Amino acid sequence: MDQNQMWKVALGQLELKVSQGNFLTWFRDTRIKEIKKGIAVIETPSAFAHEWLSRKYRNPILTILKDLDSSVEDVSFCIHSQPQESIGITPERRTPNIVAQKVPRPTPVPVTKKVAATPITAPVNKTLNSRYTFDSFVTGSNNEVAYAASRAVVGKPGELYNPLFIYGGVGLGKTHLLHAIGNEILIRTPSRRVLYVSSETFINDFVQSIRERNTQWFKDKYRDVDVLMIDDLQFLAGKAKTQEELFHTYNTLHSEGKQLIMSSDRSPKAIPTLEERLRSRLTGGMLVDIQQPSYETRLAILQEKAVATGVVFDQDALAFIAKNIQKNVRELEGALKRVVAHCELNKEKASLAYTERVLESILDQPQQRAVDSGKIIEVVGLYYNLSQSEMCGKSRKQEIVRPRQIAMYLLRQENRTSFPSIGDLFGGRDHTTAMYACEKIGKLLEHDEGLVQDLNFIKERLYA
Repeated sequence: MDQNQMWKVALGQLELKVSQGNFLTWFRDTRIKEIKKGIAVIETPSAFAHEWLSRKYRNPILTILKDLDSSVEDVSFCIHSQPQESIGITPERRTPNIVAQKVPRPTPVPVTKKVAATPITAPVNKTLNSRYTFDSFVTGSNNEVAYAASRAVVGKPGELYNPLFIYGGVGLGKTHLLHAIGNEILIRTPSRRVLYVSSETFINDFVQSIRERNTQWFKDKYRDVDVLMIDDLQFLAGKAKTQEELFHTYNTLHSEGKQLIMSSDRSPKAIPTLEERLRSRLTGGMLVDIQQPSYETRLAILQEKAVATGVVFDQDALAFIAKNIQKNVRELEGALKRVVAHCELNKEKASLAYTERVLESILDQPQQRAVDSGKIIEVVGLYYNLSQSEMCGKSRKQEIVRPRQIAMYLLRQENRTSFPSIGDLFGGRDHTTAMYACEKIGKLLEHDEGLVQDLNFIKERLYA
């Protein structure tokens, strides 16, 4: 096995261990330069990728390469200045190579500390929320890549990561980062034209321009800007005409070196009925995902928010909230506000005992169960852009087998469906197939953070 083949096999194994966003972001345009004296030298396209691969993924890379070649004893990383054809990743998803000296090195921020406040007041922009700044964004292991990429875009809009695509579950901070980018760009260069809109606003403006036969107004609004940010892009799914207009808007702005920033609750690949030409462009820049916050990050967020309320919380009370509310930042803030309101109304202290009593009704709510089996198959299929016939058919393609196994796993976990019944739902398969699928997905969930996030997204839709 030569070096190129070895790295291709290694990438295949690494793709199963990391989330899709991290894989596409950090492993594109990488290769084994050489293996000399037991050291495998991995070439990376930029200083940014070099930093993150060496700090975050050195051990899993070394473990996999050791399994493939017993002569490998260690790995090191270097930066190549010219683009290399990536191995194992399709060319249309490649990110344009970035000259190393132009890329800022990300500075990890402890989750218990905030980034230094910017002393300048942001210029007024009606589409931006001035409360959402980098200063008020608490970073942790779940969002530090997205934070670093957002900071890098501010330094050189339209040059480094264009487009920047941030995706993650509900209430994890995507909107906060988009507003923070816009606010910081205006602080540095007040003359820049920054436009932030939700996908709903983009759709409504487009429909209005057609109804009033004034498409030039729409083009002027969305193309005469320096920075365009569109939030919740997943809602453009199925809207072909709107997607076509976004495609042309994208091409115009990108060709002029203007910055595009998008957010969604999932990666472009997982957005159903998204036009392939638009999907290709969205994946041609920087894709970063935000995952569920760790306990330490949740606690740091609560500590910051608690100070702003003016209510003095016992640290045990904040720790209780952080431990029991794990889904997203929005729910954390909701629980904190609930406790604050009760404390102010009843003149109580925010002690552990009182916090437990106030949140008892929320935490004891039973999980919704017994979702229609057909709906589970349908929602999983929509998430992975597959039809029901493909989900229940005989194809053994990996891009179909994995979603099918996920649907089987959810049928078992959420509905307690028997294995024979699961097999029947998928074209009369044997019950052992369903057992294998559930066991395999269960094991993958122990270490595959991307799969955990995918399942959380799917569950949100099941119980919406």
